[in-house]
Amino acid sequence: MFGLHIATGEIMTAENTGELEIERHDATLLLRLNRPEALNALSYPQVDALKSALTEAGQDRSVRAVVLSAAGDRAFCAGIDVKSVAERDAAAEKVASTGTRLDPVVASFESLDAVLGDVVRLIHRLPVPVIAAVNGHAIGAGFAYAAACDLRVGSSNAKFADGFVKRGISGCELGLSYFLPKIIGPALAFEMMMTGRTMAADEAKAAGLISEVVEPHELETTALAQAERIATLAPLSVTMTKEVMWANLHASSLDHALAMEARTQGLARLTADAAEARNSFIEKRTPEFAQPEAPRPFR
Repeated sequence: MFGLHIATGEIMTAENTGELEIERHDATLLLRLNRPEALNALSYPQVDALKSALTEAGQDRSVRAVVLSAAGDRAFCAGIDVKSVAERDAAAEKVASTGTRLDPVVASFESLDAVLGDVVRLIHRLPVPVIAAVNGHAIGAGFAYAAACDLRVGSSNAKFADGFVKRGISGCELGLSYFLPKIIGPALAFEMMMTGRTMAADEAKAAGLISEVVEPHELETTALAQAERIATLAPLSVTMTKEVMWANLHASSLDHALAMEARTQGLARLTADAAEARNSFIEKRTPEFAQPEAPRPFR
């Protein structure tokens, strides 16, 4: 386990791999993919480190927002590290397949898919918002991870593409067919996923895929500033907003959505944070929200 209670600005290397940098900025946790020489393509150790860091962030009440970024200016993440997969497949081929219904290489791929999918689930289920800071190419798994985040900002050289379909694999992978139509609409999502074409930053902003376009050197600062604004709000209200927003994207009717909103608002009004927000508004001061000591429930 990583122990995320680290000093502001201090970098901790995950499991001594050097492939994931973790920085604490007050109530914001910054996770930076750190394989710029490989276009931040995902390796097995890196994904394991990312899973562990996200799991701990979800349980730590002092974390109010997470920023997912990447080192270098060429790529946010170029997808799965083909070399890492090839090495794992080669090892799998040496394993006897007697008594199993799966070819060893197929079993290796299914294992990789499950591990990568775990990260998508963690991002989506995290009780705090996750902001993707996309610099350069976000391709395949990198695109899927960015899409799984709640918010996205991009640099002027950000580029998004679903690379799976061009590699003889289904374009539907790692939740991209779930998230992308909800973000940019089904027609444009179908086109991107069926052609594999690249979407540049300006088009991504116009389509609603990213909320802001900034220069590369401003990207992390912009994402952190957005996270810090969120971190000043009442923790429970932010968690409930994320939960209800996603739930109501699947609401069966307007009545269902209204009922969920009313239930959540009613519960929120009973909290100490809601009382503090009202009192601070009346008294014209900055609210001081409590931070419970118990670990946060993690869906």
